[in-house]
Amino acid sequence: MTNDNYEVFVAKLESTYPKMFTQAYGGVAVGSGWYHIVEKLCSNIQSHIDWQQKIAEQCAKLNKPVPEVATQVVVAQIKEKFGGLRFYYDGGDDYIRGLVSMAEAWADVTCEQCGAPGTRRSGGWLRTLCDTHEAIRQQPTII
Repeated sequence: MTNDNYEVFVAKLESTYPKMFTQAYGGVAVGSGWYHIVEKLCSNIQSHIDWQQKIAEQCAKLNKPVPEVATQVVVAQIKEKFGGLRFYYDGGDDYIRGLVSMAEAWADVTCEQCGAPGTRRSGGWLRTLCDTHEAIRQQPTII
């Protein structure tokens, strides 16, 4: 993961999902192999909330009972911890909790570095890596 790709990724998240990144947050600290998972999660969360709000507006216009709408999700932090994705946030509903659980499970079998199928690996820090990136990690470092 290059610093440029990271900066572009974070800027894209913040500009594409401004309602989710309205407050200061603890940052995004995941490998580029998980970028697609985080982006898809944010997309699904915001789509769910926007859809609920649209339905509620239509019901109100038609003088029908207005269904409950999930509160806007606001991101607190997105990071890797113990080889797994952690998505910390405020707001949402049960559906969004399910989306977050599914994204975290998806990351559990996805290489943090490249996005290929991966496995949780021990040996120092826990990491979720594909066979190729695990082999690179196991190479002795020359001082």
